[in-house]
Order: sequence, then structure tokens, then C-alpha cells
Amino acid sequence: MKVQIRIETEFGWCERRVHEISILERSLTEASAEDLGLSLAEGKVILREIQRAVLQDQVEEISEIERVCPTCQTYLPIHDRRSRRIDTLFGRVTVHAPRVRICMCRFLGFPECTAAFSPLTRVIPGQATPELYKLQADLAARHSFREAARLLNALTPCARQNHTTIRNRLASVADGLETQCAEIQKALEVQPDRSEMTVFLDSAYVRSRPEYQRRNFEVVVGSIESKTGSKRRFGLSLAGADHPLECLKSNLKAAGWRPGAAVTVLSDGDPALPRLVRNATNGNVKHILDWWHISARIRHVETTFYTLLSRIENSGTSDVEALVERLRWRIWHGQTQRALEELGILFRYAMQARECTAGEISEAALSAAARTMDLQTYLLHKLSALVDYGRRRRQGKAVSTSRAEGLVNEIANVRMGKKQRMRWSPRGAHRVATVRAAVLDGRLSARHLNAA
Repeated sequence: MKVQIRIETEFGWCERRVHEISILERSLTEASAEDLGLSLAEGKVILREIQRAVLQDQVEEISEIERVCPTCQTYLPIHDRRSRRIDTLFGRVTVHAPRVRICMCRFLGFPECTAAFSPLTRVIPGQATPELYKLQADLAARHSFREAARLLNALTPCARQNHTTIRNRLASVADGLETQCAEIQKALEVQPDRSEMTVFLDSAYVRSRPEYQRRNFEVVVGSIESKTGSKRRFGLSLAGADHPLECLKSNLKAAGWRPGAAVTVLSDGDPALPRLVRNATNGNVKHILDWWHISARIRHVETTFYTLLSRIENSGTSDVEALVERLRWRIWHGQTQRALEELGILFRYAMQARECTAGEISEAALSAAARTMDLQTYLLHKLSALVDYGRRRRQGKAVSTSRAEGLVNEIANVRMGKKQRMRWSPRGAHRVATVRAAVLDGRLSARHLNAA
């Protein structure tokens, strides 16, 4: 069996051109499973040839259209032809791109001018197609640079990739995303929308390269959500971004925030995280402490007191047990002051039990007192960030930073975690986090990477 593959191009001026792509031969008498269909190697060759033919025909048609002056409709002459090498997902293609002379109607009074331009440069100013940039950045944000290059070489007919190319392309895409975000910020400044925004923040620590004289540095990840349901993920390295506050502000504006709008920040209690948003917005920011971190400390108090009360044979322990059972309810419903008073009672009870007993009961009482003091101190330090969590839940609002904690795994740990056994520069980590957040949001589209 012989299969002949050819394609036919029809130009806008009704000219037709046929390209012979490939001829496949298969033996029917000695057929095997390997001969069924196309092999990966044959598919790569066919795709590479189709790409070469299609791309060259496109260049010719674009050049013919650009030869017509938009001002005086003059058919412009070709100054010269030059070879242009373009990296695509289906191979490295060398095309012959003409340069067209600029019409003299633009140089009135300067007849000696013989300037020329290349129509292909307007369409694709870089060395590669946006689709290839997108795939390289997507893989590099998920896998190591060497693994991303290996996957591209194994599965696509593109030119031979190496880890240096992948790293440089990721850097170009990350810088392009930051520029695009800044342009969106300027375009949206005129819009009066001031919907309330909720920012979920968390951070991860990344191992630093030795030359930066530090063991690790912080990467902040977060999710920005509005009442309309829009969501925007982001990641940034405070030490790697040129202007971290402007970067965060650009993401806030791209998500719909406007100056003067209310911003609510949910974090795990690190004061640096809400301060970062406050400095970026130059306004009042409402900080809410994540409920999970409170609940975990309450659970410690409950566990230690139940252990203590189970070892004390006294009829008066029922009142203490009731205080322990109400503790979580009071904090959940915003009764923080009463919860603090009851914690004081529980602490005094545990200390009295320690003084009046010995052995295992004394150790259990000491543990209960320590846990109680830990929760009391924690609540006092975070008093301004405590709210009525029950009311917020009934209103359909978030009470935890689970979204941000999930992003720590998806943005930071999946690529820069300890298990990867890699060390990073702050700038490199910032670029990876920026691209990874764009991938998760679906913002890494090929049409936005044309200038990368």
C-alpha cells in the first residue's frame, strides 16, 4: 500500500499551489502492529513538512498584502529578500521573507530615502511562535528545565531543545506577563468599579542559591476574589521582584480592585502578609485570622483537659468540662472576651490541680495549663483579626485560607519545594511563580505572548 500526502494552497488572488509532503509505503503481506497507522517519527516528519509549506505560503500572502500602500494605494516594489529562521512547535522553519520599500508619499521632500520594512516582522517580531513560547513556559513552570526540554524533544518535531533555552523562554514569558499586567492596570484606572475584594494569602520558603548568602527566602502566593465571582491567582518573590508592591497592586487591579474599594485579607496570622496588601493599596485593609489555625489550638486545649479530667475523680469537674465544651462555640460566634475569661478560669484550675496532685495527673495538669496559656496569648495578640466566624459562614463568606494553602502546593512546592532538591535565585523563583499562576488561571494564552 502506498499513501501519498499532499496539500493545496489557495491564495487570496485565486492562485493554487500544490506541495508534495510525503509518501508512505506499507506492506500488507508482512504487516505487523508497528506498521499500523503513523509512527511518532513519521508524524514528526509530516508535521514538519506541512509547517514549512504553510508558513512559506503565509509569508508570501502577507507580503503581497503589505505591498499595497494604505495611503495612496501604490503597489510597492520589493527591496530585497532575506532568510528568516522561525522556531515553531512543529519544527524550525527557514522562510524567504521579502522586504518592501516604504512608499515615497511618507517622505515628501526626501526623494533620496530608500527605507524598507519586513511585513513578517510585524506579524512575528520574536524568534519563535507564541504557541511554542506558551508550551515551553507551561512545562518549565511544572517540571525542571531539563525535563521540559526532554518532553518537547520526545513528543514534538520542534528544533532540538535544551535547558538553557527553556529557562530563557520562561524568563521572557514572565517578564511579558508583568508588562501585560501593568498595561491592564493603566487601562482599568478610568473605570469606577469599587467592588469589595477578598485576598487569601500564604507564603512558602524556598531554598536559596549559595551566592545570595541566605538559607532561604519567602515566596508569597495568593488568590484575589470579588463578589462577582472573578478569581485571580498570583505568586511573587519579595526579594526577586523589582517592585513587589506594584506587582501586587497590578494583580489587584487586574482582578477588579479600584482605589478606595474595601479589601479583606485572610491569612494565617503572619503580620507581614496583610501589611503587604495595606502598603500596596495605601488604604484600610480588614485582616481576618484563618479559623483553622484557631481551631487547631482549641483542639489542643480540649484534648489536654479531657485527659486531665478523666484522671481526676471529682464531682466538680462537670463545670470545668462545660467550660471546655463552650470554648470553641464562643470563639466561633465572636464572643472573644468571654472566651478569654473562661480561659483564665481553666488556667487557674489546671494550676491548682498541678499543686494538689502528683505523678501523671500533675503532668497532665501542667500540659493543660501550657496549652491554655498558649491559646490565650495567641488570641490576645490576634484580637483585632478575630471576627464572628459563624455570621460570616452564614453570609456565604470565607473563614479560612484553604485556597491560599492549596496554592502553596500548586505554585511553590510543585516546582520549588524541598523534594525537588533545587536551589533558586529570588528572581528565578519570582518568574516561575508568575508563570505558574498564569497557567492555573488560564491567562497564559498564545495571543498574549507574541511580543515575548
